[in-house]
Amino acid sequence: MRFTRSFRKPLWIIKSFVEKHKRLIGLAALVGAVIFLAAKNFLPLLPKIKSEKRIGIVGQYSFENLPYEISQNISRGLTKLDETGVVQPDIAKNWEILEEETLYRVHLKPDSFWSDGTPITSADINLNLPDVEIRQPEPYVIEFKLKESYAPFLGLLSQSLWKNHQFGAGQFSIKNIKQRGPTISQLKLSGRENNLTYRFYASYESAWLGFKLGQVDTLSDLIVNPLPENWGDSVNLSTDTGWHQYLGVVFNLTDPMLSSKPLRQALAYAIKDKAPNQVRALSPLSPRSWAFNASVKPYEFNPDQARELYDRATTEATISGELTIALGTSQSFLPRAEAIAASWQEILPVKVDVKIINAIEPNFQAILIAQEIPLDPDQHALWHSTQPTNLSHFSDLRVDKLLEDGRKISDQKERREIYLDFQRFLVEETPVVFLEHPTTYTINRK
Repeated sequence: MRFTRSFRKPLWIIKSFVEKHKRLIGLAALVGAVIFLAAKNFLPLLPKIKSEKRIGIVGQYSFENLPYEISQNISRGLTKLDETGVVQPDIAKNWEILEEETLYRVHLKPDSFWSDGTPITSADINLNLPDVEIRQPEPYVIEFKLKESYAPFLGLLSQSLWKNHQFGAGQFSIKNIKQRGPTISQLKLSGRENNLTYRFYASYESAWLGFKLGQVDTLSDLIVNPLPENWGDSVNLSTDTGWHQYLGVVFNLTDPMLSSKPLRQALAYAIKDKAPNQVRALSPLSPRSWAFNASVKPYEFNPDQARELYDRATTEATISGELTIALGTSQSFLPRAEAIAASWQEILPVKVDVKIINAIEPNFQAILIAQEIPLDPDQHALWHSTQPTNLSHFSDLRVDKLLEDGRKISDQKERREIYLDFQRFLVEETPVVFLEHPTTYTINRK
C-alpha cells in the first residue's frame, strides 16, 4: 500500500500541472511544430558554410603558366592531354583536320557552360594563338587556320578558356589574386561546396616554414621531403612518382672541356647510383609517354668504361693533368650533387667543385637540376640548336631535323618513330645525364 501511494502522488502532481498550464503547453507544442517544419523545408535553402583548403606550392608562376591541375580547376580547355600525352576531347566534342593539316575544325559540346551559367559558344572563345586565324562559322563550331602544319596544335587547345577575360569553365571561380611582381604569391578560388587557397613559395625551405606557421594545411607535389624525422604524428605524408619531370646533370657543350663527347660519357658512366630508391630516368620523355624509347643507352655504372672514355677524351682534347669541374645546384639537391662529385672523384682523376646557385650562370660547366617534361613529345624549344631555352647549347643536325619533322606530321605512328630516333641520338650525345623521375611528396596536416 505504501508503494502504491508513493507512486500515485507524482502522477497527481503532473496531472494538476498539465490542467493548470494546458494552454501554455499547447502553444509551446504548436511553436515547436512550426519550427520543425521551417527547419526541414527552409534550412536547405540557406547558404552553407564552405570548407576551405589551403595548399602550398613550390615554384614561381604567372597566370599564364599555372600548374595544370590548378588551371583546370579554374577553367578547362577545348582539349586535354592524358598522362601519356594523348589529346582527348574536353569542351570540344570532336574535330576534323583539313587542308593538308593546316585547318582544324572543332565542334563544341552543346552542354558545356561558363561559370556564369551561360552556354559556351564559339563566339565567346578568344584564344591567344600567334599566326593562327580563328573563325566562328556556327555557334558550336570554331575553326583554326594555320600558316603551316603543326602537329602539337591540338595540345595547345588545352589551355584554359575565358569569356570576356572574366568567366572560366571550371569548378571554381577566382576570388582574389595577390602578386609579387610578375608572379602570383596567392590565389583564392571559390567553388559551390568549398574554397581553395593556393600559396606559392620560392623554395622548399620557405614552404616548410609556411606550413609550420599555419599559413597552409597541405604542401603538394614536393620533390624534396622537408619533413624532419621528429615532427611527430601531426601530419600525413603521401608519396608518388613525378613521371613528368626528371633530375639530371646538364653539361654546357660550349665549355672547352665538356664539349668533348667522350668526357661527358665518361662522367655518365662514373656515377655510381643514378636513382637511389627512385624510378630511373633514361631520356627527356616520360616513361608513360606514347613516344617513350625504353631502348636508349642506359649508362649504367661502369668504372672501366668511364676510365677508357676519359683517356680517349684527354688524348683527343690534349688535356693534361687533373681536370676541375664546377657542379652547381640548388640547396635542395646539394646532398645529391655531393654524392655525384664523390663518385666522379673516386673513379676519374678530376676535381669537382660543388656550389649552390640561385640562378643558372651563362658560363656554367655542369648543373644538377629538375626539369619539367612536356606532355606532348615535341621538345623543339628544349633541344633545337636555334632555341635560347636550349640550356646545354646542344647542336646536332640530325636531332634538329627530327624535331622539325616531329612538328609537321600528325599521324601518331609516324611521329612516334621520329621521337624514338630523337631520344636515341640525344642520349648518345650525352648533353645530360638523366638520373631519376623523383619521388613527389604531399604533406597534410591532420
